[in-house]
Amino acid sequence: MNRDLHIPWEQYGLIVELTRRLHKKRPQLGKTALQKLVYLLQDAYGVKCGYDFSLYTYGPFTSELLHDLDVVESVGGVSVTPVRTDTGGYQIDPGKNAQLISEEAQDFLTAHRDSIDELINVYGHYSARELEIRATTVYVAREMKRDEKSLSFNGLVKRVHDIKPYFPVSEIRSVVKELQEKEHVEVAG
Repeated sequence: MNRDLHIPWEQYGLIVELTRRLHKKRPQLGKTALQKLVYLLQDAYGVKCGYDFSLYTYGPFTSELLHDLDVVESVGGVSVTPVRTDTGGYQIDPGKNAQLISEEAQDFLTAHRDSIDELINVYGHYSARELEIRATTVYVAREMKRDEKSLSFNGLVKRVHDIKPYFPVSEIRSVVKELQEKEHVEVAG
């Protein structure tokens, strides 16, 4: 019996690459931040990462990415440890086999190096909370645009605030302006 074994090296390599590069740039890379960064890479930068995101508690989420993270951890590509603070969370660090996994995904990583560089430079310093509101705004803008043909600035702010009422309207307005300037959302007025 012949069985084809599909190993998603591109996804595994992307997890390792982001972990390695962000390890130097930010004090903590956790699961929530990783989800939002991969979402932004896929949706704002157009890199086909192979994930299907839906809106969840902390913004765009896919269980497939968590599964891939677990696999990458199990083969030593990353190390995931709980953070001992009152807020909890995880710390993702490069693992002993990070280089081996990166090598398997080298073609994908090389082809998308510019987008990954820009993602890290633009979004790599944001906290998980800051990434949550940005990724959610991009997600909501895409959904509204698909459903409604036109998208107004105030309409987007209202819809995001309806979903994330614990974010002040002023912060959401600022985020929409920022994402507009980066051309990651298109809104009228």
